[in-house]
Amino acid sequence: MGDTRIHPTAILEGDVELGNDVTIGPYCVLRGPCRIGSRTVLFERVSIAPGVILGEDNRVHMGAVIGHEPQDHAYQGAITTTRIGNSNEIREYVTIHRATKEGTETHIGDHNLLMAQSHVAHNCQLGDKVILANGALLAGHVIVENQVFVSGAVLIHQFVRIGRLSLLRGGARTSRDVPPFCIIDGTHTVRTLNRVGLRRAGYSAGDIGALRANFRKIFHNRSLDRSLLSRLLAEGDPLTREMAKFILESKRGVCQSRVSIDKNAGSEYD
Repeated sequence: MGDTRIHPTAILEGDVELGNDVTIGPYCVLRGPCRIGSRTVLFERVSIAPGVILGEDNRVHMGAVIGHEPQDHAYQGAITTTRIGNSNEIREYVTIHRATKEGTETHIGDHNLLMAQSHVAHNCQLGDKVILANGALLAGHVIVENQVFVSGAVLIHQFVRIGRLSLLRGGARTSRDVPPFCIIDGTHTVRTLNRVGLRRAGYSAGDIGALRANFRKIFHNRSLDRSLLSRLLAEGDPLTREMAKFILESKRGVCQSRVSIDKNAGSEYD
């Protein structure tokens, strides 16, 4: 185990596998079978439940609970998995619950930041470079694609899919899918395009301009036009095609603009 450091007050029960240079802080409780990757740090009072596979170079802060039983009436004690990748920052009192049914898992990718008191429920799937701000709550089976920013106190309904490089403003809530590259607020309402996020992700002004023109065609209507979306899927630029494909594949329906509610709300797209 290399230079692994385990505080004398920590409790390790069952088959606990530790990589090299792991740090286990005071009053942590690890119950196997579980695996903790090399150079991972668990600060004090972290709880690791059976079925957790925690990758390398993670930092898990005080009071976080990873892999505990799901808050799901369907859970009947099945052996399930909580799989977390590498280089994640999991802050104070975050809760990440294991999956519900045999052979399934809750999965979190690499380079994510889960801020204090955020919650990831059973069977959620998070990609890479996702940020959950303080108090963000994800219900079961939510899919969050890469580079999404979920602001503080956001509520996401079960089975919702959050598209790549989208941003959910503070206090928003959604029971519909969030298309990629969009900013939403209120109750599943698309406000505008996440141009700052796209620039930071390395997309050119030309890429963003082409997407913006098609974004206005898609959302500046009272309802989504599936024939338009099909045409953009076939003929649009790569970012537009990704957005159109996401919307056409949605099973829950997607967030829409205020135009569908308020015909005077078009200034958001100017």
